[in-house]
This record gives sequence, structure tokens and C-alpha cells, in this order.
Amino acid sequence: MDETPLKVKSENLSGAVVLRADGEVDSYSAELLRDKLSEAFGAGLPVVLDLSAVEFFASAGLSVLVEYHLLGEDRGIPLRLVSPRGSVLRALKATTLTETLDLYLDLDAALRAVPHQ
Repeated sequence: MDETPLKVKSENLSGAVVLRADGEVDSYSAELLRDKLSEAFGAGLPVVLDLSAVEFFASAGLSVLVEYHLLGEDRGIPLRLVSPRGSVLRALKATTLTETLDLYLDLDAALRAVPHQ
């Protein structure tokens, strides 16, 4: 299988690094998500991860979210999640990560929460 089930695009927008994920996050593709988050956190700006186009989200993806949430807390770089729904939201609720992670209904709301300098 040549094609990864996940695509992640990155852009700087309103003082934040915005990652737009599309596809499936499983044990195979979670490494791509980890790599993209690592790059984004390297910029030292708040990171907004848009999950609105993610159709499937396995436990490997949850581990990546927790890892970068904790890294963000250590570095003072917030991680904000946009529009988790379907399997993503079910996974977050089942693990009570909805109480820990910063969730937003849309990209605009997440960007409004970014402190502007």
C-alpha cells in the first residue's frame, strides 16, 4: 500500500501553526501526525490541530495527542483541537480527554483563543 491513510497540511495563520488532518489516524499513520506536530511545536507558536476531516481515530492517535498536550504544557505552547467528531470525539470522550484537551467547534474559535502579540 503506497498511499498513507492520513494527510496533514500545515500553515501559519493568525499567530498560530494550523495543521489540517484529513483521513484516518491509526497505528500506521500516527507517526506522520507525531512528525507534523513536532515540526509545528518547533515554531514556538500555539498549535491548532483541525480534526474535522478525520474519519477514524485509533488509540495510537490519542497517545500522540496526550504527548503533545503535555509537551505544550511544559513549553507554554498551547495545543488546540478543532471540531473533533465521530470516532475522534468518541475516543476522546471514552478516555475523558475531553476534560483535558482544549476543544473548539471550528477553526475561527480556536484562532480567537490564540493570544495575539
